[in-house]
Amino acid sequence: MAVRKLLSVALFIIASASLAPGSTAHKGSRPPSVVLKFYLQQQFGVNELGMVAAARAPVSGTFTGFGLEVVYEFNVTARKSPQSKLLGYVRGTAIVVNNTAASTTFFVQNVIHYHNGNVRGTLSQQGESTFSSVPWEFAIVGGTGVFRNAYGFNVGRFISSTPTPNGNLITTYYEASVFLDR
Repeated sequence: MAVRKLLSVALFIIASASLAPGSTAHKGSRPPSVVLKFYLQQQFGVNELGMVAAARAPVSGTFTGFGLEVVYEFNVTARKSPQSKLLGYVRGTAIVVNNTAASTTFFVQNVIHYHNGNVRGTLSQQGESTFSSVPWEFAIVGGTGVFRNAYGFNVGRFISSTPTPNGNLITTYYEASVFLDR
């Protein structure tokens, strides 16, 4: 049960990464080569697995212990609805690297497999995320296909959390600013 709560918190954090209005910053004045907009459908209780148990018990008032690691695979869709057009999936890991009564911080690294019918490839991203409603961003550190040698940032925001028979569905919205040197 504690692993499920941790996964729900981790997914909420990952899902909460979103673009805050007016916060887009580009490298100098150069706009990104591509901006990908998508929703991440994080179905906890089905598509995640606790890989490493916490090295330290959760702090009072939190659900996760330091060192807990989760591996996951979640769908990427074009709209908020999980039944909307499938654009790919995200596979990765989240590790609790700090937890206090005030917040829990996760180190996240994953690969976005993206295909919208015109654009196809993968993006590798990583960063730290704190369980809060404040947007945060991940660094895009590479890619394959049309995203070969990509760099940039991916910022998101929390949309919703819905209980399901198997766990919890957390939906987040992302805008990935991708730079390609061609």
